[in-house]
Amino acid sequence: MVLGRYVCSRLRNRSPPTETSFDAFLRPGAKAVKAQQAGPGPEQKPVTVLYGTEYGFSKEIAEKLVGKLKEGGCLCRPRLLDMAEHPEGYPLDAEQALLVVCSTQGDGVPPSEAREFCDWLAGASAAKVAGLNFSVCALGDTSYTHFCACGKAVDARLEQLGGQRCAPRADINREDWKAVDAWIEAAVRSLSELPLKTLAQSAGGQAAGAQQQSAPKQKRWGKSRPFYGRVVAIEGLCQISSSDDKDTIRVEVDLGDSALTYTPGDALGILPTNCPQGVDELIEALGAARDTEVPVPSWHYEEAPARTGSTMPLHEALSKCYDLRSPKPELLNVLLSSIGSLTPSHVENGLQNGVAHANGTVTKAAGSGLPNGKLGEKLRKLLASGEASSEAYFEPRHVTDVLQDFSAAKPDLLKVLAALRPLLPRLYSISSSMLERERSVQVTVATVRYESLGRPRIGVTSTLLAERLKVGDVIPVYIHKNPDFRLPADAARPIIMVGPGTGLAPFRAFMQERLLGRAEGTELGDAVLYFGCRRSDQDYLYGDLLEQWAATGALTLFTAFSRQQAHKVYVQDRLRESGQIVWRLLEAGGHFYVCGDAAHMAGAVEEALLSIIEAEQGKGPEAARAYLADLTAQQRYQRDIWY
Repeated sequence: MVLGRYVCSRLRNRSPPTETSFDAFLRPGAKAVKAQQAGPGPEQKPVTVLYGTEYGFSKEIAEKLVGKLKEGGCLCRPRLLDMAEHPEGYPLDAEQALLVVCSTQGDGVPPSEAREFCDWLAGASAAKVAGLNFSVCALGDTSYTHFCACGKAVDARLEQLGGQRCAPRADINREDWKAVDAWIEAAVRSLSELPLKTLAQSAGGQAAGAQQQSAPKQKRWGKSRPFYGRVVAIEGLCQISSSDDKDTIRVEVDLGDSALTYTPGDALGILPTNCPQGVDELIEALGAARDTEVPVPSWHYEEAPARTGSTMPLHEALSKCYDLRSPKPELLNVLLSSIGSLTPSHVENGLQNGVAHANGTVTKAAGSGLPNGKLGEKLRKLLASGEASSEAYFEPRHVTDVLQDFSAAKPDLLKVLAALRPLLPRLYSISSSMLERERSVQVTVATVRYESLGRPRIGVTSTLLAERLKVGDVIPVYIHKNPDFRLPADAARPIIMVGPGTGLAPFRAFMQERLLGRAEGTELGDAVLYFGCRRSDQDYLYGDLLEQWAATGALTLFTAFSRQQAHKVYVQDRLRESGQIVWRLLEAGGHFYVCGDAAHMAGAVEEALLSIIEAEQGKGPEAARAYLADLTAQQRYQRDIWY
């Protein structure tokens, strides 16, 4: 699970929200504070808004929904709850109205910190909720097989427990704000039409108000409250002789007295900081001062030592809080509105040699009559050009590039910040076992460098670890549980692992766990690994260790060095060549694991696996697919893949 490669896919090309709430942007939020100080009125109707989020989008929607409920004329008293803060469940049977926003991760699982709540809801301890009016906004990505699976499961379970839908479930693809706003409108309207009880009428109204006022419990270590671990090792794993060579490192972090634990298959979440040069370039493009105080965004994690005050310097906010690569599409609206307020002289002073850059081309820009001038016209055309054109424009550009393209614009700083996305944590598959060193965790990270628009670019977290971080530094981290990628409970079961490149990481942990945890006199099942890289003398990660395991019989090793011979060879080719071994181990109850690239490798490996099953089973392609589906249902075919 290496979301440091860049969190599955870049979410950018959806219609922006109809409004941006500055109050939600603040910490803790002016309106929320005012409402809490005022206290609940007896005529208000309690409504609970519940969210489960991985990267903050569900929370953003939930906060917007709360704002709409407060201003919607239905006299609602919304209570905002995070699934992550209720791992042991919540008394939903005491609620009269529940609106849920929940995302789905990977192959259809809940957000990591909402997992325990969702398990509770699905289990026998969740009470019947007869009389509960509910609606669910399910978030997902249609590029994944199990689109919106978590939200759909919550919706079905609430119905099974006796709840009544007040508005239909909405299944949202990525950041489709138009669909989100339609669900919010439908949900708010439906509540206004229901005979909900007021706080005065509710037997538990007083308790509900008190609960809303009570201080939240201290959160466990997680992405909103990370542990600051000390870096104890940074080791290069590749032989670098040219700029084209792969560069991968091993990083070890001391977990100290955090009491954090992990299991092979889990990931380490790292909360990065942006490159200082990139921060300085953006500040220059904004025409702002580094030390300008700006609000601390509501999504920013708890720091150690704890931060005081509700503002921070601009350079620190851009370093820790904002994604400098992928702005929201509404940034174009911010630029267009600012151009409309400029005089011709402002525009001429803002142009670079009298030209403005758009869509990768250089075009003359008019110096008068804006927003009817050519610069404003280009922005309007880009906004009206549709999703594909907008996506093509944003794809190669960082925030600074967009601001430089329309440098005549002088947008308000806070409006620009509101059009930026949160800087997300990066997840790296853990490549160690706690049996090796109990209080430390290791990850294997490929350094990302590339070019875009003729400019060198770098991976945010990978270059932080490889170039800016030093042994002895501390870094905010947390453990991201991944219960859907686990060794078999019975160590006698065979395991087949396919992990080219850094996809090897969890399998290094798997092998250590099996070998170090082996009880005396017990037999381990066969372990087979398919590893691929470019060359054995350049990027053969942990090659000596793999060869040692193979020499002792602990591992059967198949390698694919793609550039070491005239024709390219990949792990799927080695898989086909050893199909009889794969089939024998599967028939013996073996588990099959894949870790790595989802765009090409994972699909090619699955095709190879299906061809092996079909050839050995001899019952045709449909029977092979049914066999693989049965393996999946038994959790014997598990994948940890990323785009």
